[in-house]
Amino acid sequence: MEKADVLEYYDKTVNSPSGSFYIPAVLRIRHLLQVIKRRRVSKNTLSRKNILFRDNYTCQYCSSHENLTIDHVVPAALGGGWTWENLVTACYKCNSKKGRKSIEEAKMKLNKVPKAPKDYDVLSIPLTAAALRVLTARKGTPDEWRQYLSSDFRTMS
Repeated sequence: MEKADVLEYYDKTVNSPSGSFYIPAVLRIRHLLQVIKRRRVSKNTLSRKNILFRDNYTCQYCSSHENLTIDHVVPAALGGGWTWENLVTACYKCNSKKGRKSIEEAKMKLNKVPKAPKDYDVLSIPLTAAALRVLTARKGTPDEWRQYLSSDFRTMS
């Protein structure tokens, strides 16, 4: 009836006389929730600007927003390439500290694993008061929902 879009499915199916169907895990109900999309970033347009954008202009080591540079997770001197999976946003201080060392040698840790972007990334879904009551009452957020919720609700338990 085009009143909702399925964004995620559970791995399990239900059977009926007319067939087998995957169970929807995340629905976007058009008149209640709105999905906010980032601008499209092609996997083929690897650039400094797009790495900064992917990482939300945030150092992936210390979360700073100041003096940002691009860091090779595996240094170029050690064979690390110019790839989505090997480049992260880093502040000047963290990039200098890491230098030509591996993350382990520098005793540093990434906030998140770098990866190539999808055609678009879902930022968050503004929740209605009713949806917030459901999340609060159920004592925890289903794993399938987490990528669609703002960070305030990802860790609800």
